[in-house]
Amino acid sequence: MTADGADGPVALVTGVAGQDGMYVSRLLRHRGWRVVGTIRPGSRSVERMRPYLHGVEVVEHDQRDVEGFAALLRRVRPAAIYNLAGFSAVQASWKAATEVMLTNSVAVVEMLEAVVRFRDEVGFAPRFVQASSAEMFGPETSGMLTEVVAHDPRTPYAVSKSAAHYAVNAYRDRHEVFGCGVIMFNHESPFRGRQFIAGRIARLAAEVSQGRPSRLTLGALDVERDWGAASDVAAALVAAVDHDSPSDYVVATGESHTLRDMLRVAFAAVGRDDALDHVDLQPSMWSTIQANSLLGDSTRARERLGWQPLVDFETLVKDMVETDLRRLETGVEESADYL
Repeated sequence: MTADGADGPVALVTGVAGQDGMYVSRLLRHRGWRVVGTIRPGSRSVERMRPYLHGVEVVEHDQRDVEGFAALLRRVRPAAIYNLAGFSAVQASWKAATEVMLTNSVAVVEMLEAVVRFRDEVGFAPRFVQASSAEMFGPETSGMLTEVVAHDPRTPYAVSKSAAHYAVNAYRDRHEVFGCGVIMFNHESPFRGRQFIAGRIARLAAEVSQGRPSRLTLGALDVERDWGAASDVAAALVAAVDHDSPSDYVVATGESHTLRDMLRVAFAAVGRDDALDHVDLQPSMWSTIQANSLLGDSTRARERLGWQPLVDFETLVKDMVETDLRRLETGVEESADYL
């Protein structure tokens, strides 16, 4: 599998400044890997995440730059590639559909092509793991979703993720690439970008507890999701690469919660029960082409990888709120002390 560098095996982590990239990088560094991580050119997210990326070589790379990726492969010679970069906002994907398709799906095909060419040139190929999404299953889901459930994507984001997932399958079958599609259900952490709803709920609870006149607008309260911890997802991503043979894996907790539940737990973490007094409802924000419920069956990951989630829903939400309280109290938004 590996091509060892001077400091051990090398991993190439795209999107290293996201929560998943950060957790994967820290896990690999702890295990003695050298990590090279990519960020979008001009991205400011790396400054926010820099306290958590100690020891990671960060390079700018546009996911759509085919030649740039090939050059990066030749320079880094990674044993594993974790493709965690991409356009990740489901609703906003309608406003940039072409960019989403190019970044999330066409770029993945080009990466897989580059991996095959690299193998032909140097005699080994890095293992490849793709960050797939439960949004691929579409709006009419029911029951526990497994790796074999057919996709029915209805947003540009979901279509792009489905195409990339099936591309990994195709290259695994046709070119014997060690490719894994890790189907990630909703997962959060205190280091999630503020554009995502869970982070905004945690911040709302923290600010309200300090007497700030904060409010949050939501499209619906009873949407159900299988929310897990980003740290647990990172462990699954690494375990998928470590396994003897490639496969696809659903990574989920098997439990669903609503946004109403999340609000309740977040406000309970600061000793309050008045969450709904600080929420405005705007139904037009919610799209009927998104699933009302997404629930995952991670039996394959549990049985083959020995993986299991370690952080429960209430612990996750409370940790997010407590971290935001520390941010507000110290005036320091990001610090390694928050890990």
